[in-house]
Amino acid sequence: MTTYHIADDLARKYRIALAVVALLVLGDAWLIQPYVILLTEGAPRINVAGRQRMLSQRLAKAALALELEPGEQGKTRVAEIREVLGLWSGAHERLLLGDGRIPGTDDDARRGLELLTPCFRRMEAGARTSIQAAEADPPDLAGIREGVAVILANEAEYLTRMEGVVGLYEREARGRVETLRRISWAVTGLTLAGLAAIGLLILRPAVRVIRRQISELARARDVLETRVAERTQELELAQERQRVLQEQLSHVGRTRALGEMASALGHEIKQPLGAIANYAEGCLVELAGERPAIQEVRGALEKLLAATLRAGRIIERIRQFVTRHEPRREPFDPNQVVAEAEEILRHEANRRAVAVRFELAPDLPLLHGDPIQIQQVLVNLLSNALEAIAAAEPPSPSLLIETKGTARGGVEFIVTDNGEGIEPDRINKVFDTYYSTRAEGMGMGLAISRSIVEAHQGRLTVTSLPGIQTTFRFTIPADGGIEHDRPHGLHR
Repeated sequence: MTTYHIADDLARKYRIALAVVALLVLGDAWLIQPYVILLTEGAPRINVAGRQRMLSQRLAKAALALELEPGEQGKTRVAEIREVLGLWSGAHERLLLGDGRIPGTDDDARRGLELLTPCFRRMEAGARTSIQAAEADPPDLAGIREGVAVILANEAEYLTRMEGVVGLYEREARGRVETLRRISWAVTGLTLAGLAAIGLLILRPAVRVIRRQISELARARDVLETRVAERTQELELAQERQRVLQEQLSHVGRTRALGEMASALGHEIKQPLGAIANYAEGCLVELAGERPAIQEVRGALEKLLAATLRAGRIIERIRQFVTRHEPRREPFDPNQVVAEAEEILRHEANRRAVAVRFELAPDLPLLHGDPIQIQQVLVNLLSNALEAIAAAEPPSPSLLIETKGTARGGVEFIVTDNGEGIEPDRINKVFDTYYSTRAEGMGMGLAISRSIVEAHQGRLTVTSLPGIQTTFRFTIPADGGIEHDRPHGLHR
């Protein structure tokens, strides 16, 4: 049987159990509660019947006392007889009415009360006669004696018959108690049987089902945890492979960019090398004379050294830009990174007659991150700007590079050109991998630039007015952390 069939069977049994419990509750209300109510009402009636005997005896004693003291003391006895007579008569009438809800002994008790009623009436009449005789002026002693004689003559019979009525009430109460006891035991037995049935037929199977489901869930959890661990390991390996591939792609992009800038690099290196050759030749000529000018030779050698150092710096900068390296974290000057990126593309900008302007904010905070990667982002953006300007051929080509401090202590880099711009339907795609606005583009530069910026906890955005200007902005926090599994790479 499947779990679903077991659940349906348990639900059906549960509904049956609820119906049984409801029947037991209704049985309690229908069978037990009426007897409880009758016992509750019968107890006061037994007390009243028993009190009637005490009241009759008290009435007789008060009448005898009145007969002995008919004078001033008799007034107190008359008041007592009147009070007892009122209580006795009212209780007798209530007993005659009864409840009439259960036939049997209740009817017998009513017949017993009817049989003693003549005695009661005679005693009642004797009491009233004694009261009237005592209240006469002067008191009628003969009348008092007559009333007392009637009371005493009927008292014994009244007490005997009332004793029988009280016995009937008590037997009636005992019968009801016995009936209630049997019904209670029957309902209790049914309740216990119902509870046992619920335990055996519902709770025990439900516990087995729950235990089996818990075991199945535990096994499924173990399998899932194993699969998650395996999948996590696969993802970590895939991320590592992606990081290596992105690093290789980044290196290829920088090498490709270097190839594209070969003429500019040759021009930059040619100048210090030509200066070195000229200074060296001048020194040799001067030293070949009979009386060489040592101070002039010293000055030329100093200029030669400066040109040599400049050539070395150019070569080292290009080497750092092209060499593959792991992401690193170090403090760097944002304006210095801008200057070095511009220097790499300076000859290309001059060749295209593009006016490069700088608006660099002073006293910017040092940033923490990989300066080569940030320089690569700037080179990508500047190279794209120069290509966009070349495609548009504006009358006054210009390129603006800005740095600004942010409210949170970071630095915002801004590159603005007046090139061809980006159409509105393409502006949301320029950061997608393999998407390029030019046929010869690889479509990776801006995607990897955004990854580099985001790895430094920053954000790269673009706005454009086609044919007017395009602005790229990215912000680097002052303490921008590097996520080592993030890719970095080449320009678009």
